[in-house]
Amino acid sequence: MTIKEILEKNPKIQLIKDFKIALKDIEPYVKNPNYLVKGREFTNFSLRPREAWANWLLCVVLRKLQGDHITFAEDPDGDGFVVVKTTGEAIPTEHVSALENPLNPLPKGENRVLHAINLKINKGMDYAKGKWLVVFFDGAGEFYRNKIRENIKGRHNFGAVYCIGLLTSDENGYSYSVTEFKDSSGDMSITFKVDINIDFTNWNISQVMA
Repeated sequence: MTIKEILEKNPKIQLIKDFKIALKDIEPYVKNPNYLVKGREFTNFSLRPREAWANWLLCVVLRKLQGDHITFAEDPDGDGFVVVKTTGEAIPTEHVSALENPLNPLPKGENRVLHAINLKINKGMDYAKGKWLVVFFDGAGEFYRNKIRENIKGRHNFGAVYCIGLLTSDENGYSYSVTEFKDSSGDMSITFKVDINIDFTNWNISQVMA
């Protein structure tokens, strides 16, 4: 699917053009995490705040690795598209939340992430085909990414699986981890850390070594 085909069907779909402006727009939703858990809607963007925030975090890492031609777009019928502007490719994302919620207690460690992934794997191979899975979580505590990778290897049909988790939030800002779990033999999963300053005007990306 291409972004051109998507826009021909729905010309009103918005692409993110400026990641700094988008960061400021998302700031109040991140600083009040109830909005991320409960899914309060934006007034001018079809994604839930947690979907937009996870896609922003994912795309800034991809832009660091691949260049500024990576962005994302809303999707009134789904969880958003990651868009490669140089080729026009638009990859649909499928999101699943594993955020702390007193009404729905979740396990700790890698089991929190695996529980969320399995909810989507159980929907079947056809459901996953052509999509990237994005798991957005917090409160997991210590977890081992190699255990997640080995557990899901060969069990899904997603084009990629990304897990995005809150590491810290304090007076200095917010830090998130972004991990891609690769299925290829010999490929190690890589984690990046995204640090956002407290006034949401800038960010820094670094690789987390195993």
